[in-house]
Amino acid sequence: MIQILGIGPGTRAWVSQAVEEMVHQSDVLVGGQRALKLFPDFKGESYRVSGNLAETLKTLQRVLQQGKKASVLVSGDPGFYSLLPWLKREFPQEEIQVLPGLSSIQLAFARAGIPWQDAELLSVHGRPLNCLPLHLSRPLGVLTGGENSPQKIAEYYHTYDFNPQISLGNALTYPEERWLNTDAHQLMDLEEDFSNAVMILYPENPEDKSAQSLLSLPKSFGIKDEEFVRGNVPMTKNEIRIQVLAKAEITPSTRVLDVGAGTGSISIEAALLAHRGCVYAIEENPEAQELILKNQEKFRVRNLRLVRGSAPQTLQEIPPMDVCIIGGSHGQIREILLQAPLAPGGRVVLTAVTLETLAHGMEALKSLQYEDVDVVSIQAVRWKGIKDIHLAQAQNPVFILSGRKGII
Repeated sequence: MIQILGIGPGTRAWVSQAVEEMVHQSDVLVGGQRALKLFPDFKGESYRVSGNLAETLKTLQRVLQQGKKASVLVSGDPGFYSLLPWLKREFPQEEIQVLPGLSSIQLAFARAGIPWQDAELLSVHGRPLNCLPLHLSRPLGVLTGGENSPQKIAEYYHTYDFNPQISLGNALTYPEERWLNTDAHQLMDLEEDFSNAVMILYPENPEDKSAQSLLSLPKSFGIKDEEFVRGNVPMTKNEIRIQVLAKAEITPSTRVLDVGAGTGSISIEAALLAHRGCVYAIEENPEAQELILKNQEKFRVRNLRLVRGSAPQTLQEIPPMDVCIIGGSHGQIREILLQAPLAPGGRVVLTAVTLETLAHGMEALKSLQYEDVDVVSIQAVRWKGIKDIHLAQAQNPVFILSGRKGII
């Protein structure tokens, strides 16, 4: 039998009596150095877990073959980012018994004095920071660790121009416990060592319930053209916009760059789809810039950033993106693709209304070794009813090119 025992946030005072009893009924204890020190009176065998899980696996296999009862000590709660999934996978036929412990996340929310039943919980220990949602509609509890310090997390949000409020607890329950209430902009400049930290991040405007609920709901494609604030600026029509967004493969956490955003119709829909991510809309036309801002206000989109200027000149100030949509290039498709901060494996979607732009786009994607390149041509026809008949109103044909940036 393998017993997986949650020892809580770290000190002996937070170890439950049930876990204490299970430890003393065990033949072997397996855990980190700090966990093993909690039970100095244990009379059985002890094995320290290192970063080499293969060694831990061999130890457990040997102990079980000897018919002994092994207890694996895990910090916090076994059901929250611990060895439990790994042990169940490696020992599918073995009887596994789990005893919970108090996680540092629970303790942090208690320290902050706020409920956590609606919170989102994540760990960035050994994971890329882009797993973090940029736009927060509810509290976010984060376990830090490894290279991903609280300062790096704060810098990540600052890079995308978000500044959530943050509660930070370091070395919770230990004599050197530190509790800090701050925000991302202040935290990123602190030089303190927060190597054993848990964070709670809050929405920037927690009282703006209507905006939060709007962005927290999944959106479908195809806002009607007449719902956008228009002007004398060309706008990507509904039928084409749907196809562009489908080719972009936007998820709730996607980071989108919209080059030549025009009235912002694609930017707005992309922001609503990527309600946990963000959209950067690049536009050089002053009238179009104002239309983007008006549409942003109308649709109450808070995860959209307007960048005034033209590409590729403005691309140096854009952080890493997952998707790049190019609607206006002024003949500089290759230059834009070269300088666009698109992450490896990221998607690019390009619209073209002339054969020349199509040819330039295909050549650029091929020469830059984009993968899964695809092109479709679409011409939408709307049928307008006049009295008892319907007449065709053909829209201009549009080419849609898409591809994926190679992973080097």
